Amino acid sequence: MNKRTLSNVWSPQLRNRRDVDVYLPPSYASGRRRYPVVYMHDGQNLSDPRTAFAGTWDLDAALTGLARRGIEAIVVGIHNAAEARVREYSPFTDGRHGRGEGDSYLAFLVDTLKPRIDRMFRTDRRRGATAVLGSSMGGLISLYAYFRYPQVFGRAGAMSPSI
Repeated sequence: MNKRTLSNVWSPQLRNRRDVDVYLPPSYASGRRRYPVVYMHDGQNLSDPRTAFAGTWDLDAALTGLARRGIEAIVVGIHNAAEARVREYSPFTDGRHGRGEGDSYLAFLVDTLKPRIDRMFRTDRRRGATAVLGSSMGGLISLYAYFRYPQVFGRAGAMSPSI
């Protein structure tokens, strides 16, 4: 699996920076094919045990196994903003955590990051080829993204969402 890291990606909506890892499928280097894209939250947990805060998702092995079956996609792992994670992944005001910034986070994803990914890589930009996925608070913001931006996200994965 070929991973490229976009360092310190600026979010004008949230006024902060974060790393974004882009996992390219094995066949990406050869050909002109456009690939579906999966945007995954908590990107630092996907494959690197040095950056994961609770173990990795072992994404490399999963993508390799899928590629052997002919299923390939670009995966975009968006690192969370550490102490701002709960606030950014929450679309709602919470008595304990304060005002949610989920709408601003999704504006960053849809208006800033996705266009950049679409410019830099051979993506299939259609709604049906664009997914958003996460777990816990990442699952909550994935569900919210699916309903808030139905013209952008044709699929959502919400594993153990914090609802």
